[in-house]
Parts: sequence; structure tokens; C-alpha cells
Amino acid sequence: MTSPSAPNGPVFAAPHVAPPVGTLLTPPPPHRRRRPLGVWALVLSVVATVLTSAIGGFAAFRTARGAGPGLETLPSGALDWRVLSPVREVVLVGETAFWAGTVIGVTALVLGTMAAVLRSARGAGIAAIVVAALGPAVFGGLVAVGLVAGLATMSGGTTAV
Repeated sequence: MTSPSAPNGPVFAAPHVAPPVGTLLTPPPPHRRRRPLGVWALVLSVVATVLTSAIGGFAAFRTARGAGPGLETLPSGALDWRVLSPVREVVLVGETAFWAGTVIGVTALVLGTMAAVLRSARGAGIAAIVVAALGPAVFGGLVAVGLVAGLATMSGGTTAV
């Protein structure tokens, strides 16, 4: 092909001529497979709800068994915190489980909300919101069951009539 202004010369395109629509100028960047945000939120919410609640319930059971005799002799309405001295390490484990569950659960709640809004594994994000919202109730329930079970199984306790 020859240029109209230069016979038998090379054909040069004008600098303002764009390629046809749909022409791929550069190959697309390789697509990295990422974990959806909702999956991470769901994993965190399950950890916060199940794992920390189980640890808290076990710590409550051990606390009630260790401090049980002191808990039974308290007058109603008053709590003498000294009865927890023999089991202070277990109380610390329970408190650590509570705060760790709180931080992990709030993080899961935020990530689940972001996943639902950004449509990054929306179903898992919504499930994470539900599981994280139920976490405090599960934790409180397992702690209550642990306390009652610990008081019921303590050795050498007195029987209430």
C-alpha cells in the first residue's frame, strides 16, 4: 500500500488515528484468585461464637468448682471477690476468652457487613453477621451452664435443704 502523498513510500498512520473499538492493546493482568471477604468474616464469627464460648464455659465450670464453697455461703446480694482467689488463673482465662470473643466477633460483624455491601461472598457475609450477632447469647448461655454444672459437681460441698 502506498501513501497518497508519497508514491511507492511507506504508509504512515496519522497520530490521531485510534485503533478500532474493541481492540485489545495490552493483555489483561493475570487474575489472582482471592478469598472472598464474606468467607473470612464467617470463619471469624464461628471462631468468636464457638471457640471462645467453649473456653468461657469451661473456665466458668472450673471457677465454680474451685470457688464453690465460698459462693454458697455468701449472703444474697453481696459478692465477696476474695472467694475467687484460689481460681484467679481460671478467671483470667475466662475473662480473656470474653474479650477475645468480643474483638473477633466485632471484626467478623464489620467484615460481614462489608462483604454484604461489596458483594464479596454475600451469602457468607450475611451468615457471618447472624452468627456474630448470636455470639454474646451463646457465650452467656455456656457460661451460665458452666457455672451451674460446676456448682452441682463440686466435691465436698454442703447440700442445701
